[in-house]
Amino acid sequence: MKIGIVTYWKSANNYGEQLQNYALQQYLRDMGHEPYLICYDYNSDTLYGTKPLPVRLLRACNPKRLIGYLKSRRHNRKLAKDCQDHPRGFEEFRAKHLKMSRLYPSIEDLKQDPPEADLYITGSDQVWNTFSGKLTEMQNRLRAFFLDFGPDKTLRMSYAASWGRSEISSEEAEFIRPMLSKFDSISVREAPGIGICKRLGRDDAVLALDPVLLHDAESYRRLYREDNNPKTDSKYLFFYYMNHDGKYDRKAVFDWAASKGLKVIYVTDDYADTFARSFPGVTEWLELIDNAEYVVTNSYHCTLFSLIFGKRFGVIRRFGSHKGMNSRLDSLFEFLGISPRYIDDEGFEVLSRPSEEIKNKEQASTVEQILSKTRE
Repeated sequence: MKIGIVTYWKSANNYGEQLQNYALQQYLRDMGHEPYLICYDYNSDTLYGTKPLPVRLLRACNPKRLIGYLKSRRHNRKLAKDCQDHPRGFEEFRAKHLKMSRLYPSIEDLKQDPPEADLYITGSDQVWNTFSGKLTEMQNRLRAFFLDFGPDKTLRMSYAASWGRSEISSEEAEFIRPMLSKFDSISVREAPGIGICKRLGRDDAVLALDPVLLHDAESYRRLYREDNNPKTDSKYLFFYYMNHDGKYDRKAVFDWAASKGLKVIYVTDDYADTFARSFPGVTEWLELIDNAEYVVTNSYHCTLFSLIFGKRFGVIRRFGSHKGMNSRLDSLFEFLGISPRYIDDEGFEVLSRPSEEIKNKEQASTVEQILSKTRE
């Protein structure tokens, strides 16, 4: 079966994004399918970047919007420069490990010249999250991620798609409902997503594990051993911190590691951080997790790989506009049958707790089980 996958893929610093892409494609290849990434350019198809000049001028008259816009633009420029100054080899990883389509710059391009496939999959990752964007701004992106393109005969399914939140607005629900009704099979990554799907008339939605959990530790070790990454001789704590929101005192992690005689290997997307940062490639990032004494993170995928590699780890909850992402970790711990490991609740004592085996492996929905529903 030829399978086209729509998901996030363009980041230059989000390791989990790249590895969930790899994991799903590799699993489908192992099953004998022909998967490929549909390279939809979601950034260029977000409407607030292409509104007519008069509309943009009116918006600029609002001081709050103008200040927010200028801050966002300055942040994006600095982030892009930081990624350029500290390349992590993401393009090389994609070229080596992913099969990809041509670039589709818009939903209209996807509709006019749809990718050839027997099945379209949306997911995994937060493909159904509008983040801070309004529906009017995000509608093209939503149409693409809800597979509103291609011939009717092409099967459609989601695999471990994440809403990244616990509820959606009535306006958004009405916009999404007709697109979701065309899906042959639906699986989501977090329990609140089941409730949203039911609200939209899909009582058949099921939970599915993130695709990185479809492979075992040895599969990822083989992946990083191929690359002969530089080795770290001293013992260390691996600290991976995403989406800096200014609420967590990261110095506490460095102080705790120092009290244990450990160095800290710190990876973040925060270009303004004054702590010494590291910029590993994708497979080196995996190796750093695997060989760490402890892992501290606020990242969903870093948490998953800590589980896969059997590490002692602690999770920092998200704050502010990112707090809705915490539900995915709550769902993960419950679904896998393990105790939550939040530093916020237990302090660094949580790191002394032994790693736990996943208890509910037999309940994990596999791609094959989900795919079988599209053939019924």
